[in-house]
Amino acid sequence: MPSPSPALTRARVAVSVLFVVNGIALAAWLPRLAQVQADLGLNDAQLGLVLACGAAGGLMVGPLSGLLVARSNSARVSVLAFVTLLPALPLVGIAPSGLFLALVLFWLGATDGVMDAAMNAHGLRVQTRYGRSVINGFHGYWSLGAVMGALVGTATLALGIPLGWAMTGIAAASALAVATTARWLLPGRDPDTGDADALALAEATTNADPTSVPPPVGYRGILTRLTALLGLFTLLTVIIEDVPARWSSIYLTGIGASAASVGLGYTAFTIAMTVGRFGGDRLVNRFSEVRVVRVSMAVTGTALAVALLIGTTWAYIAACAVIGVGVATLFPAAMHAATRIPGVRPAMGVATVSWLARAGFVLAPLAVGAVAERFGIAWGLTVPILAAFLLVPLSSVLRPRASLPLS
Repeated sequence: MPSPSPALTRARVAVSVLFVVNGIALAAWLPRLAQVQADLGLNDAQLGLVLACGAAGGLMVGPLSGLLVARSNSARVSVLAFVTLLPALPLVGIAPSGLFLALVLFWLGATDGVMDAAMNAHGLRVQTRYGRSVINGFHGYWSLGAVMGALVGTATLALGIPLGWAMTGIAAASALAVATTARWLLPGRDPDTGDADALALAEATTNADPTSVPPPVGYRGILTRLTALLGLFTLLTVIIEDVPARWSSIYLTGIGASAASVGLGYTAFTIAMTVGRFGGDRLVNRFSEVRVVRVSMAVTGTALAVALLIGTTWAYIAACAVIGVGVATLFPAAMHAATRIPGVRPAMGVATVSWLARAGFVLAPLAVGAVAERFGIAWGLTVPILAAFLLVPLSSVLRPRASLPLS
């Protein structure tokens, strides 16, 4: 296979930078969530509602990204969405009330929804030029960005740096990185139709002959039993992923963890998920997606349950690491299955399941927050335990066939 041109290599670097800064921006304040909750005087149910506003922004505004990319191009939309996202970062740290924070998170979620879709679209353009799969590497860089953000959040908390100043510094550094590399993104308009991306995605995620990709169907044709089950699969996945990101600092603060360690739950999760993503392909190729999901979810649910029963800081941090490895292959597996929905083009299936996943980010904090407010945060964390055990039989939905009984 011929080596990529220098311009294509630079484009790959530029897309990687977009994924890294997006991961940093979204993760850097999460280790300090307990501090934000205390400063604003929010109970667990109110915090869950505030956090859900961020997901609601992406759910409502994210679908507009397709129209924006069609009228412009994925490179320009990615950069403009990031520029629009930047001012929200310092505001997270200086929010004077829960309502203000909810509005800022809606803004952050909305711009992230557009950026996420646009940078993935541009990543697929780069992948098409390469002639082989590189999109998984971009998501690996997002995970690395999340690790960096979590470490920065934990360090600034331990050093007593105000959150507003910390987020301002992150915004400035991220802006410099994007300004340096944005000109390397691929020029010109994106393909006029979804065919190129659909075929590229099919080639990257399946062994099927690209000519066998089914013809396009209407939106009504997408609403199949298989799509609904994949939607439920992603919803349960999001509920599990949401725990280390949004509730770790709350739980660890509640059991008396030190200020220096309350951010370590999320940090352990992101590091473990990054490792799991880079090593997950080998496991899937050897044992199949269904077997990997079944084992990982059984272990994940058990590990979190045992950690809550033990009730110590390090037991919970260890459970977060297990969760990170366990969920690493889940979302890619759902996207893979979405490319194989009978009668639905891969790109359309992926878009539908991705939208359902964003709905999960709205429901997950509401579910955990409601239970935590009534019974305590430890009981709130039993929601993802239930989700993990439900995913064991539901993993049958990943099998590439039209009728999938749950066994």
